Amino acid sequence: MEKLHYKKEIEDVKRYEESNYKENIYSISSLYEYSKIRDAFEMLRAAVVDINPALVTKCITGTEQDFVRLMDKAKEFIKYNYHGADADKAFLLDMFQECVFGYYVLTPLIKAKDVSDIKVYAWNRITCKANGDRYTTNISFFSEEDYNRWFERLLRIHRLQRNEDAALQYCTDRKGVDDYFLRIDVQLKCIVSTEDSSLHIRKIPKQKYTWDYLKNQGMLDDEIQDYLYDRIASGYHFLLSGRGGSGKTSLLNNMIDSISFLESVLVVQESDELYSDIHPQIQFEHTMEMKKNGEPIEYSLEDLLRFGLLQDIDNFVVGEIKGGEALHVFTTALNTGARFFGTIHSNSAPASVRRLVQLARYVSDYPMETLEEMLSSMKFSLIHLRRFSVAEIYEIAGWDSEKMQLKYNLVYKKKGVR
Repeated sequence: MEKLHYKKEIEDVKRYEESNYKENIYSISSLYEYSKIRDAFEMLRAAVVDINPALVTKCITGTEQDFVRLMDKAKEFIKYNYHGADADKAFLLDMFQECVFGYYVLTPLIKAKDVSDIKVYAWNRITCKANGDRYTTNISFFSEEDYNRWFERLLRIHRLQRNEDAALQYCTDRKGVDDYFLRIDVQLKCIVSTEDSSLHIRKIPKQKYTWDYLKNQGMLDDEIQDYLYDRIASGYHFLLSGRGGSGKTSLLNNMIDSISFLESVLVVQESDELYSDIHPQIQFEHTMEMKKNGEPIEYSLEDLLRFGLLQDIDNFVVGEIKGGEALHVFTTALNTGARFFGTIHSNSAPASVRRLVQLARYVSDYPMETLEEMLSSMKFSLIHLRRFSVAEIYEIAGWDSEKMQLKYNLVYKKKGVR
């Protein structure tokens, strides 16, 4: 057999296997782990929720009186069937309300400050991301049937559809949880190969992370913060890149508050993750799908940006670039003089430019080189994040006409980043 000719990048494969093929467990305390309360709750759920599906459905979509009626049934059951402490009775009622109207067994993960994402693959396979690391949790539903019933209630609460025409859907829960907005993405079982409906929940704090918090978490330091202030005040365009959950939105959320209050801003996004409580001239818009006379109508990011060109906008912010809206980065900035901020998925700061250009190329006749050369006329900062930390910063430094490629200045590279 011929020898393989390659240079190993992982010298100690055994050590790699030991560290990478073993689950990290995220253990969190839950009332459901206490057998006495758990058993009592199962009886309560079976007696009030499971045997009254019509009442539960009416309660979810109905009036406050329907809600009171259902809660009275739960109180009555607890009163006559549970003889434990009063505190436990209060816990049971809270658990019941979370089961019917809230996030049920996921509630401890929803409340955990270090958890940013929750993923449910199946009733007994729930994972999370905490402090940038992925974990398998110790949380589980009672059974597959229990999970499916709760999943159906979740769809009703958020007015999501339950048919094959809407196998992939998302929504934003802005009121259901005190401390977070929740972006909820659902995949119905008809499109999932394992035939288990799954969902992903992204938590967005209602109170933005402060700069001090971001620095304490290791996202950036004082010098990088000063750099951002300087470049925002100097009129630079910004493209923030990284994987999902790398911290792009958290950083951009703080950056938009640093735009001059004398400038207007239009923020377009698919779900309401970017927001501001202090900037007086920011308008937030999100995409929307609806039906008119039976025909689907969509208001896309491209539509929102195009309409924004009719307005007096100084700064355009795109929550996540992943389609034809990329072309507006070039046409808007070059033709109107407005500034651009946005996020995009990529593996490095320079690679984010190529990704941006590729997306714009899909909906235009511009050659790749022409689009890249357009960017050389702008003051552009490229910030790449990994694991909730700024990994590298580049700036576009011009155009190399011989090599037909952009030139970059390296501003910052975190130690250990290749």
